[in-house]
Amino acid sequence: GFVPGLFGTSHGALQFMAYEDLKERYNKYKNRVSDTKLNTVEYIMMAAVSKIFAVSATYPYQVVRARLQDQHNTYSGVFDVIRRTWR
Repeated sequence: GFVPGLFGTSHGALQFMAYEDLKERYNKYKNRVSDTKLNTVEYIMMAAVSKIFAVSATYPYQVVRARLQDQHNTYSGVFDVIRRTWR
């Protein structure tokens, strides 16, 4: 479970990347300079959407990681965890 645990750092990176991209696209859509400050509701919406994206992309790996770290089950590897979880 250690190696899959290292992939957990990608969650924050994906969220930050999505957040910045959403802000830039939104400002372009509104015909504003890309670094224009957003209002509170716009910030909340960008944060929520970027978090949903990051969670959707990284949650499946967290299930695999947790199952690999489970001491009560024996798996032969990552693919065995995925196969047995899918079933």
